[in-house]
Amino acid sequence: MKKRPFFSVIINTHNSENTISRTITSVYEQTFNNFEVVLVDDASDDSTLTIVNEYKKKFSNRFKVISITKNKGIASSRNIGIEVSSGQYIAFLDGDDLWTRNKLETEYEFLSKRNVKWVFSNYFVMDKSYKCLGKRIREPGLYKYSDIIRAGNPVGMLTVVISRDLAIQNKFRNIHHEDYDLWIRLAQKGINGYLLDNCLAFYMKQNNSMSSNKIKSVVWTYNVYRNNGIGIVKSMSILMKYIKNNIINRLREYKITLYKK
Repeated sequence: MKKRPFFSVIINTHNSENTISRTITSVYEQTFNNFEVVLVDDASDDSTLTIVNEYKKKFSNRFKVISITKNKGIASSRNIGIEVSSGQYIAFLDGDDLWTRNKLETEYEFLSKRNVKWVFSNYFVMDKSYKCLGKRIREPGLYKYSDIIRAGNPVGMLTVVISRDLAIQNKFRNIHHEDYDLWIRLAQKGINGYLLDNCLAFYMKQNNSMSSNKIKSVVWTYNVYRNNGIGIVKSMSILMKYIKNNIINRLREYKITLYKK
């Protein structure tokens, strides 16, 4: 019987031909190697799949490729990856981000000692030339509901590891900021996350990415709060803190703690 991997690494791609090789390499160079990769390509029309299939030949027994021919969006793509995964825990990575070599090992050691269903970490921020711009730092420790909604999303998706059973039971919803929506829903159920102090990943800041459009991001964040039953007044209050954090974030270039619990 084939041994179940500890991690399933879900990589989402869409027209990632310029970055996907380095992303995949950062996974297969991990110091912890009990994992499989599930790559879900969301209707790329460049050479992403050609590049990916070369890696599949090399890592055939540890590399699944799901090709979606009609664009479904990030939430549906991640859910597809979760469905076909087989690991005990699921880690997420987009096709332009990177991990540090000890990312999975650090999380494995923590999960082996603590009864926690999902963890995340701090991370570095880099530009499209892979130049490090600084760090995105938040205070480590257990994150309960009040911490999750305090001042915008504290969770870096590229750093998350979550129990597969939990992910199967709590799928991503097809809305903007689908990841933040999930963390709020989990926290409302008392399923708290734990932030590791280490910087374990490199997030690529894209000028044309959805998250770079701050006005839309504010609206989407407000909608996430309202969709999760948070009242108008409280949503607006949280949103003001979120906007303040984004201003601080911009001025200080990701180099200090954004808030303390």
